[in-house]
Amino acid sequence: MKHSNGFYISAIVCIASLTLLFSSCSKKDTALNDPSPAPTVEEMTNYLANQGFDRKHIVFEKDRVIIEDDIIITISDLKRRVADSKSGPNTEQRRGPYIVGNAYNTNIKFYLEPGIPTVWRTAIEGAVNNWNAVNGTRLGMSIVSSAASANTRVFMGYEDANWIARAYLPGSDSKPGVTVEINSKYNSLSATQQLFAITHEFGHTIGFHHTNQTNGTLIPGTPASDPNSVMNSTVLPWNGFTTWDIRATQILYPQ
Repeated sequence: MKHSNGFYISAIVCIASLTLLFSSCSKKDTALNDPSPAPTVEEMTNYLANQGFDRKHIVFEKDRVIIEDDIIITISDLKRRVADSKSGPNTEQRRGPYIVGNAYNTNIKFYLEPGIPTVWRTAIEGAVNNWNAVNGTRLGMSIVSSAASANTRVFMGYEDANWIARAYLPGSDSKPGVTVEINSKYNSLSATQQLFAITHEFGHTIGFHHTNQTNGTLIPGTPASDPNSVMNSTVLPWNGFTTWDIRATQILYPQ
C-alpha cells in the first residue's frame, strides 16, 4: 500500500510452509511425484498478467517474484498457483486464491518481536481490535507472547524504499500469512495512518488483495470500487471499515 505521497504498504504473497514456502519435505515430495513439468517463466508471467498485473512490473529474482514493488511471491508459491489455475477458475472488494482455514481463522495468533516501537505496537493492538470488532464473522485475532505458538510474526525492517509495511498472503495450506514486516523508515507516520496501515496488512494475511487494483478475484456481492476501503493501496487516516469491507469479511469468513 502506498502513502498519499507515493509510499507503498506491500503485500508479500506466499503460500504454504512459510505460508508461502511450503514445508521443505512436502514440497520435495510434491516435486518428485508430480509428473507435470514445472511452469516456465513465460507461463508464470502469463498467469500474473491474467491476474491483472502489468508485465512491465514483474521482476523475477532467484527465489521470488517482485510485482509492482508492492507484492512479493515466492517462486514455489507461484508455481503452485499456476498449477492450481489449470484445474479450473475460482468461483468465488478482491481476494486471493487462498484464505485462512477454519482450523486457524477463529484465533489467528500474532507474535510481536522485541524492538517494535510503542507507536507501532499500539497500531498492531488497534488492528487486532478492528478485525475482532467486525460482526457476523468467525474471524478472530490475538497477540501472543510465544513465537512458537504464533501463526504470524510481526517484525521491524528497514529499507530506503516506498513501502510502509508488507505481509504474506495465506498459502495453499490454509494458514494465515506468515509475517508482517514494518519499515522503520516510516516510524513518523501519524498514529491514525499507522493504524490504517497495520489493519490493511492484517487484511492481506487473511487473504484480501487491494480493492483499487485488478489483481485477485472480485468477491461476489461487493462493488468493483470502494475508494475508502482499508484494502486500498494508498494509506489513509483510519476512519473505520467501509460497509463493503465488512460485507467482504462476512462473505469470506461467515459464522
